[in-house]
Amino acid sequence: MSSPDPAPQAIQRNEPLREAVYARIVDSILSGHYPPGSSITEAALSRVLQVSRTPIREALLRLESEGVLSSALARGFTVRALDRREVTELYPILGALEGLALRTAHAPDAAAMDTLHRTLDELAGCDDAVRRWRLDTVWHGVLVAASRNQHLVSLTTQLRVNLSRYELTFMREVRSRDAVNQQHREILAAVVARDFTHAAEMVEEHWRESMELVLTWLTQE
Repeated sequence: MSSPDPAPQAIQRNEPLREAVYARIVDSILSGHYPPGSSITEAALSRVLQVSRTPIREALLRLESEGVLSSALARGFTVRALDRREVTELYPILGALEGLALRTAHAPDAAAMDTLHRTLDELAGCDDAVRRWRLDTVWHGVLVAASRNQHLVSLTTQLRVNLSRYELTFMREVRSRDAVNQQHREILAAVVARDFTHAAEMVEEHWRESMELVLTWLTQE
């Protein structure tokens, strides 16, 4: 298993405060500094990030609304534990939304196509779980953005943050990813051919298979 990244870094004065605080906390969860089941306190984050508690609490409440954290009176916030039922509920939603995005997609422009190809090439040779998750998120995000539907973009982004608890823990434990890379290549080939219906069907199957892999892994834990 990869070693967790260090604690979040202090916020710089030239950064937009609310989004910077949110991003630092998300990064700390993604890196494994705050694994599933661990507690997150406003006081500790305030000291580390060197900001007041107000933007920290706003970020924590936002992550709670997105399903990443839970809270209890007088106990603060906790990174939600991994749960099979949540996997079976969220993965099909993500697959359906990405499928809808592709069925309503416009042909990506040259810059978007370049990003899809370059990101896929980098994914194929990347061994770091957090970096792989970020690249995968960028790649799928470009596909969804082709729908030109900001509501779909927002919903899928929120789901990816929530599912990161599963995807990153799974990626750290399971090394084989050849099948996933091949699925990505086939989806991209359909997009290049502008066969968005076939691309949608494949991305839905991609998330169904991802769900089954995560469920199998959770059963073995």
